[in-house]
Amino acid sequence: MKTWFTSLNGALALTALAWLSELWRTAIDAAQQFYMPASRDVTGLYALVYTVFLAWWAYALHTATRGSRGGLMTAFALNALFWLGIPIGTVFFYCTGPCAASAGIVFNTVNWLNLILGLLAGVALALVLWRKGAQAMAA
Repeated sequence: MKTWFTSLNGALALTALAWLSELWRTAIDAAQQFYMPASRDVTGLYALVYTVFLAWWAYALHTATRGSRGGLMTAFALNALFWLGIPIGTVFFYCTGPCAASAGIVFNTVNWLNLILGLLAGVALALVLWRKGAQAMAA
């Protein structure tokens, strides 16, 4: 029995929502200069790296909507990178204690939203990839 969650469209919709929440998170980070006392050049480099990865993720989603298994695998990998690297890293390493308390409700909400959507998107993409792999093996 196929549900919306395990369908290709559902997985891609969840991944797009995870991408949007990461974009929102990136905007907050950029407004706070990535919580680092860095020079303008370093902050610009971080912004460029974020932009490249978010554009790559958006392109992977675009190719996945056209049936590309490589696009699905790339979307899964980038979702996992952003889900594991940023929200979990923020909770445990990057912004703990007084930083989390002073970050504010918007930042903490976006971080948890990114964490939840990234997890859901990762599970949905894994199920779609597993199902497509099983179909390819049967053919």
